[in-house]
Amino acid sequence: MAEPDDQQLLRQLARGNESAFATFYERYQGRLYRFALHMGGNSATAEEVTQEVFMIVIANPKGYNPAKGSVAGYLFGISRNLTRRSMAQHQNCLPILDEDIDVVAEPSEDLDLLAELSHAESLECLRKAVLTLPEQYREVVVLCELEEMTYPEAGALLDCSPGTIASRLHRARAMLKAKLKGQGCAKGCLP
Repeated sequence: MAEPDDQQLLRQLARGNESAFATFYERYQGRLYRFALHMGGNSATAEEVTQEVFMIVIANPKGYNPAKGSVAGYLFGISRNLTRRSMAQHQNCLPILDEDIDVVAEPSEDLDLLAELSHAESLECLRKAVLTLPEQYREVVVLCELEEMTYPEAGALLDCSPGTIASRLHRARAMLKAKLKGQGCAKGCLP
């Protein structure tokens, strides 16, 4: 049996179908969390935003209007607005770093630990640089580069043309390269 599409899941959810909600949640939770995390840089806020998106959907499953775009666009739009609101409320707060993650891995013979450390440092440098971008540029980097959306998909979500998305992404990449060079980060962080 084919998996139900997003609109079918919303209709089932509106009728109180818990398994439809579980499928819907599983389909979007990770993507919404990553979006909020990359936009706000704070894992606690990302968790709150993700939970609130699903609470909004549960409270008003008929709030989605197919004439205005895809279900994904609807959910990312809610996440975008909630993340913006949270960032505005906590404008003077520093992002919380995930320092409590203790991964103990045994080195293998094939693993070059120095290269791995250099890669991890480059990724952290890139993550910090993305967080400093103006919101309109950060959004396109998160959607197109991290969430791998196409320009038309990102354009529908952000209510602008695919050409505008391409232009913003080009500008965002240039800004990131300049920021990374200015910070002395390793070459090759960007695709």
